Amino acid sequence: MTKKPFPPPCAGRMGLRDEGRDLRRDDGTTTRRPLWDTGWGPERAAAYASRCARYVDIDRLQLRARGRAAVRLDFSYAAGRGPLRTEAALAVAVRFGLEARHLDRSGRALRVTGPAEDVARFAAALPRVLDHAEQLGSWAARMYGTCSRGPRHTDHFEALGDSGRRSAAAYFRAVAFLRVVEVLTGPQDVVVPELDPTLPLWEQARTVGGVLGEYGWVEIRDAYDPVIAVQLLDAAEQTEAPAARWPTATVHGQQLALFDADSPAAPPPASGPVVVIPCSGPKLDHAAPAGQLYTGKLHTHARRTADALTAHGGTVLILSALHGFLPVDQVIEPYDHTWKDPGSVTTEELHAQAAELGLTGADVVLLTPGKYTQRAVAVWPHARTPLAHLGIGRQRGRLTALREGADQYTTAA
Repeated sequence: MTKKPFPPPCAGRMGLRDEGRDLRRDDGTTTRRPLWDTGWGPERAAAYASRCARYVDIDRLQLRARGRAAVRLDFSYAAGRGPLRTEAALAVAVRFGLEARHLDRSGRALRVTGPAEDVARFAAALPRVLDHAEQLGSWAARMYGTCSRGPRHTDHFEALGDSGRRSAAAYFRAVAFLRVVEVLTGPQDVVVPELDPTLPLWEQARTVGGVLGEYGWVEIRDAYDPVIAVQLLDAAEQTEAPAARWPTATVHGQQLALFDADSPAAPPPASGPVVVIPCSGPKLDHAAPAGQLYTGKLHTHARRTADALTAHGGTVLILSALHGFLPVDQVIEPYDHTWKDPGSVTTEELHAQAAELGLTGADVVLLTPGKYTQRAVAVWPHARTPLAHLGIGRQRGRLTALREGADQYTTAA
């Protein structure tokens, strides 16, 4: 199977449109691309499209500053395969040169960010890639099933019992599937070990997956349909930001900045300090502006002090382990996520958010406890940290003192 080069980034969406036209021959047929075998006739093609659509729910692309975009992906439980498909999507995103992170503890939601056209290509290719990996995973499962029914291994599988046999089969398929994905998202010339004839097949799930992945290797970066990629970009253009100081769009409760790609910078903040406060575990049970969603005691205490410090101008931001810096008027859904959970916002993402808000050079006060302060200081090394190294009781006392003496407190160096 010949490895095909990844199409170079186009100068604009017209490049993708031209590429989409080039896929059509004069006779109306479609030129060959990886994973485009939809079967013969419209019925099989429709069945293939329906099957691909079941693997992942792809939200509308959200355009960001400097030609970048983000998209949210949700994976249904699907008999336990949702988290496996999430892990597969993470690997595919890396293959496309994109950044991806988990959005929930269940491992069934991702946010993928990167150059807008690359995100569109990825989103158009992912369902096809997942279908290909699932077919290879099912092949591995059939091999396991044949082995389990063989007379040589009857005693072993009977000893497992019905429940044990089902669990063992599911585990074998899951390991093989992830290995398939690992090979598909790697180079074509990857070397995988052969099956060991001295070991029973059920002990060689990774080897089986590696062999099948090598057999079924395709250049997945070519698997997207340019027409679909263009449609995703066009749909993103149609999203309008609400009239607010920070333009935002709501996507399944996730807030992503949405700026015109031609705009040089985000709107300037109001004069005065930037006061950062922590989020909290306790929350309302419904979507609400971030300034109202969190109900924890330390958050509420810090918010009152932040409001006092910005009474004559300034900006209050809430630092969330999942979302990063949140303006108080940004509507989000309740969630359950801590700094210890996979997918927490990174320092790089916090830097980018501060830049998009035009706050990289601001005077900053961090009314935050330890882990929040550590991450915010990475963005603003010279920020004031009046709560640093204080226990919870002394933090509340310091917040009260700052609130009562707000007119005397300054962030000036």
